Amino acid sequence: MKSPLFKNVREITPKEGIRLNRRVVVFLICLMVSAFLWVVQTLSQNYAVEIYFPVEYHNLPKDKVVANPLPQNIQASVKISGFNYLIYKIFHRNKIVFIDAKRLKKSHERNNYYILPNSKIETISNQFNEDIEILKIEPDTIFFNFNKKISKQVRVKTNIAISYEENYQPTDSLTLSPKTITISGAKEIVEKIKFVETKPIVLKNVKNDVSLTLSILSSPQLKLVEITPDIVKATMHVTKFTEAVIELPLDFVNVPKRYSIKTFPDKINVKYNVSLENYEKIKPSDFIAVVDYSKVSKGSNKLKVELKKFPKEIHSLKISPQKVEFIIRK
Repeated sequence: MKSPLFKNVREITPKEGIRLNRRVVVFLICLMVSAFLWVVQTLSQNYAVEIYFPVEYHNLPKDKVVANPLPQNIQASVKISGFNYLIYKIFHRNKIVFIDAKRLKKSHERNNYYILPNSKIETISNQFNEDIEILKIEPDTIFFNFNKKISKQVRVKTNIAISYEENYQPTDSLTLSPKTITISGAKEIVEKIKFVETKPIVLKNVKNDVSLTLSILSSPQLKLVEITPDIVKATMHVTKFTEAVIELPLDFVNVPKRYSIKTFPDKINVKYNVSLENYEKIKPSDFIAVVDYSKVSKGSNKLKVELKKFPKEIHSLKISPQKVEFIIRK
């Protein structure tokens, strides 16, 4: 029995439900078509918009350098359809505009020149397709202050922090190629630059040979000069090391004539690190350990042990003992 509240409500039959669903689908399709047509109509219209373009300057004098900072971007007022503007924003937003600096106008100030970008609108427009019409460019004037270009060689300093895997060490120092680079620019800027540095890099737990390509670290001064080359190669041989100990006799130097010295002990130990590949090559004859009688302190009976000769292949030398007692006899 139906409630009195719903006595006038009729149930929807399956056929009526299908017809209702079709009406909703038709309505949604019409809505989507209308929205699509509105978008098409909107995008087909032309608009005046402001667009920023990165700039590169071509045909600058090769024997001169620009001493003032040049604009890196220009602002262009353009007439463009919605379609093409959308394409530009998606695919060409970083398009570079080339400005030809071959024919500059001379200013009344010495070494100063200028160019009027709006007088180059046709040339710049040719860098785009016909669907973009450039109306105006800002800045309306670009100034160039030229100085005579000079060049010099400066050394390269590395910015590398290296830590090694346990028992691994370099067999030689870091080698740079090239060790110097050429900088070219205005005399007052070039003369102030004494060296260049590479970008910082950190290497941890190194156990293989090092081979790096390093970029030059930029600075306000370096931005005003040309750098050739702007990268350097760094190499260093790294290998596994082992600890070794060798016993050496002592030689005596600067002992007065008709005198002799006896030390206690008469031999010392040298502890060092050596690569596995060079371990068998190291011989006692590669070392010379001496005590110098001329360096004895007054009232002391000890002399410092010095290594006058040792192989270049070894590292981290430790002498034991570092001083020996002595007696001198006629």
